[in-house]
Amino acid sequence: MPTGEDYKIKKKNKSIRKKLRSESSKVSNRIAAIIAQKKRRQSGKRRMCQGMCFSLPTPEDPFLDKPTNLDSKKKDKTKKTKKVEPSKGVDNLSEKGNKRKAKEDDQSNGKNQEQKRARVEKESDKKSTKKLSSTRISKDEGCPSKFLISCLKTIQDMMHHNEAFEPGKPLFFDSWGFDFWRCYSSGKHVLETNGSCTVEQVAWIASTAVDTITNKEKEGVSFTTPYLLFLVPSQQKAIQVRSVCKPLKAFGIHTVSLHPGASIDHQIHGLKTCEPEFLVCTPDRLVELVSREAIDISGVGSLIIDGLGSSTEGAYLESIKSIQKHISVDPHTVIVTRGIPYQQEIAMENEPGVCVYD
Repeated sequence: MPTGEDYKIKKKNKSIRKKLRSESSKVSNRIAAIIAQKKRRQSGKRRMCQGMCFSLPTPEDPFLDKPTNLDSKKKDKTKKTKKVEPSKGVDNLSEKGNKRKAKEDDQSNGKNQEQKRARVEKESDKKSTKKLSSTRISKDEGCPSKFLISCLKTIQDMMHHNEAFEPGKPLFFDSWGFDFWRCYSSGKHVLETNGSCTVEQVAWIASTAVDTITNKEKEGVSFTTPYLLFLVPSQQKAIQVRSVCKPLKAFGIHTVSLHPGASIDHQIHGLKTCEPEFLVCTPDRLVELVSREAIDISGVGSLIIDGLGSSTEGAYLESIKSIQKHISVDPHTVIVTRGIPYQQEIAMENEPGVCVYD
């Protein structure tokens, strides 16, 4: 017996082939019998019992020993039957009867088609009403887009070290954010009476603005002025808001903070070299920059006024009013205050509504 490596390889391959054949032929006994019967029927060979079932004994062949002539059966099948041509008189009568039947069938078909059209119109009306109701429900029960959620996640990943941010609570599950998004999508202004914007609120406002900018850019709209204007009462608040918006630079959003802590000439030079989408500034510094025509805020689409309250000085309120005069469009406004004494003074005349949150 050979014992070389070639012999071992051949033996191994033979066992593999045998295993594959056995696996491929694993069928039940019933299916195997059906397959074998089909093969015998196709080859023309049948068992004795099957032959007796399909034919009867005759005086010439009482024991069914003679083989049957398959060629004769094939010839019988291939023979064509001759068509019997009817007479001319019968043809004329049949043609007249067929014409009458055709007319009656056409009339009945016309009535049936009208009935079918009426049914189809009724069904289409029902379907259209169902579609309208479903679209209304879907609009009322809408949810933020995936892009907005990705913006919130980016801010959360970058702000985990911030003390004001709760690390265990995802931004997506913030109830105030959902309420703000519903008011924003429905065109209603927001009035918050908690006194100052939190990190979660700033994240939702910024992410919603980024989502709006990307959707409008897909439609072909270009922005030459800042879209979001965030007015804050102090330099510290401006730095905090900018730190929340800074992670959105990954989505092409540039945030610039303007406050009295830096020289105005340095800020003017920076605005010439950069076109920010978000602008975080104190009202006094913004009024000074607008008067020098260093920045254009006529196309602001979202206006956030933070830190407005009963203790606010009159100069702060007057500077906000002067800023609103330079905005030519009707922006979506969010006012964060400690009360509602200045609501009627700052709210615009043609606003669709105000959502108040305590």
